[in-house]
Amino acid sequence: MRTPMKTLMMAMLAAGTLGTAHAQHVSPEELDRMSAQRQQEIGPRDWGKPIDPPPAAPLHPLPQPATCMSPRTDFEPVYAGPSARSHQIGVAAPQIAVTDTTVAGWTKIIRNATTMAWIPSRDVVPYRPLVADHPTGCVVTGIRASDGMVMFSHPDL
Repeated sequence: MRTPMKTLMMAMLAAGTLGTAHAQHVSPEELDRMSAQRQQEIGPRDWGKPIDPPPAAPLHPLPQPATCMSPRTDFEPVYAGPSARSHQIGVAAPQIAVTDTTVAGWTKIIRNATTMAWIPSRDVVPYRPLVADHPTGCVVTGIRASDGMVMFSHPDL
């Protein structure tokens, strides 16, 4: 019969032995050798035919031409009209569809199929990729038919 003290001692012993991690010191060459050996043991694998990518979602044309650009800062406010006194309707995403329409220092952007917004023109800058050391371009490609979202493509430069 176990006493509470024996149970406690066994639990402490198990925690001490199982809870300790030991680093393995294996060279990269040894890891490569072990990997090749394991691959030889399991043999070749047939993963089957590659899966075809899903078909591209149908796109509608933009209501007016737009260029992919970025806001000057993250979470830049966008407004319902070309004025800071207009209702703020959200914040700019890292990439925005910017039109050529400007009014008194404000630029119109396309938010989705049914909503336009305004941002101060001084807060619109050339497109900046999210990952600075992986530069890509940005092109506004259209409006997704299923939900009205503005779609962008990112070709390599």
